Amino acid sequence: MQRSRNRWLSWGTAGLLVGFLVWQFALFQQELQRIPRTWTVAGLAVGGRSVEEALDAVEQALKTPLQVHYRDQILMLDPADLEVQLDREASRKLLREALAERQRPVAFLQFLFRQPPPPRDLPISIQVSAERIRLWLLEVARRYDEPPVEPQPDLERFTFLPGRPGHVLNISLSAERLQAALAQGAPREVTLVVDEKPAPALSLTALGRFFEAYLQSFDGTAGIFVKDLQSGQTWMHNGDLAFSGVGIMRLPVALAVARNRDLAHDEARRARVLQMLTDEAALTAFQELIVDLGEGDPAKGAEQVTALLRELGLVNSYLAWPFDQPGAPPAVVTPANSRSELPTHPDPQQQTTPEDMGVLLEMLYQCARNGGPLLLAFEGAIEPAECQFILEAMAQNARSQPTLLAAGLPAGLSFARRMGWTNETRADAGIVMAGQSDYVLVVFLHRPLLMEWEEAVRMMRDMARMTAQFFLGSPR
Repeated sequence: MQRSRNRWLSWGTAGLLVGFLVWQFALFQQELQRIPRTWTVAGLAVGGRSVEEALDAVEQALKTPLQVHYRDQILMLDPADLEVQLDREASRKLLREALAERQRPVAFLQFLFRQPPPPRDLPISIQVSAERIRLWLLEVARRYDEPPVEPQPDLERFTFLPGRPGHVLNISLSAERLQAALAQGAPREVTLVVDEKPAPALSLTALGRFFEAYLQSFDGTAGIFVKDLQSGQTWMHNGDLAFSGVGIMRLPVALAVARNRDLAHDEARRARVLQMLTDEAALTAFQELIVDLGEGDPAKGAEQVTALLRELGLVNSYLAWPFDQPGAPPAVVTPANSRSELPTHPDPQQQTTPEDMGVLLEMLYQCARNGGPLLLAFEGAIEPAECQFILEAMAQNARSQPTLLAAGLPAGLSFARRMGWTNETRADAGIVMAGQSDYVLVVFLHRPLLMEWEEAVRMMRDMARMTAQFFLGSPR
């Protein structure tokens, strides 16, 4: 009897346990249809709600304005402006997949022992116009960006004012952050990515702004070429405009003599080249060298000079006819003198451009240092010592005639230069050598009828002074 009673008691207990488990499993199945209380959806606390109820709450939250931070600025963004919509079908699938993951024995055991699932935030899917996001961010950037400002020229004191750092909106990264924030019901805020930009270093564009501002009051035509011989950076104004060659074209004559004759050891030719480069009145030396290059024919001598320039790629420079020779010079067409309007009225006998002369000076500089195109183009015909001799001869001009560009340079610098002038055109071209800051500066000034000497001296002095301040007087 006792044994029968115990059996019934065991069966009763088992039945109760099974009933309890069935009841709990049914509750668990109901629980699987709702968001766990420890979970959030798109940042919203919607625990205990069904999938549809949770999506209703999220949809309503996504319509509220988004607080956007741009540095210390706070902007309020209406999601409707970006056409933000909840993708309900895709979001429903995401939530149901997450709930389906809980249909595991371990999850039921956790339910039995009242252990809530670990906290988790479920994502949702939205539809938003990427183009509207980009346009909105571009407008924010337009209103609040402060790009860095590079050093500015001070025309009154002939110096450069320091640059200023800035900040610029990172459109790409900010678009990613903004789209992610728009898909969050809470918190409704986002901080945009703003890149801090240091103040730019002094560059040739700042020097170029000085020249452009300085020339605004000049009623003639200027041609300028500047090149940093260390960095290779170049700036020019009317660099490809044809000007009369004036005395500048004596430089390629000297190089032609070095190429076609023995300038390294022939003392007589060295003396004539030195005289031609340093004595503005030395037309005789100039003519003798041209005749010598042409084997007695000055026209062929001029052709030798032009041929040298062409081989070096300097197609806008030529010597068509030697001075004081009878006859008309042949018409020479170049890209520079083929313009419909030539305000400089270049001499048909000899022409060049600021760029051509600047490049030729750079080649001469490189040749003296045993490198560059001159030695490659004329291998064995030109020696570095000959280039160095030409530079040393040109450097005498700055000491004997400290005017034009030389007037604006600090004392003690080596300035290998060739200058020249007519009533209408004043020109100076040279290399300033100051150790680690060597540079080329070429300036042509033209005014019809008369380019006043005093005005040309003042302008070139000012431009040389500012260029020296750029290369020598300010940290870069």
